[in-house]
Amino acid sequence: MRVEIKKIGISTVLFSVFPLAVFVVMLLSAFMEIFNPDVAISMAYIMGLVMRAIQSTLLFLVSTVVFLLAYNWLCALGIRGVRVDLEDK
Repeated sequence: MRVEIKKIGISTVLFSVFPLAVFVVMLLSAFMEIFNPDVAISMAYIMGLVMRAIQSTLLFLVSTVVFLLAYNWLCALGIRGVRVDLEDK
């Protein structure tokens, strides 16, 4: 069975579990810096890591929204969407 993705709703992406998953990944990548031997861990340093995770999450979500707008606009112009072949077992 062939499925073609023609339009992706921006609200369905933003209000799903996707932003939470992105934030968790960004938070884990920010906290990987704790293993740096030159780091003096303080509360201000931890808050800086959390702020960097929030900033990275917002930047990633804004770029995702821009990509979705471009994808939906191209699909509205008549360019075919992404096609996926699904096999039944």
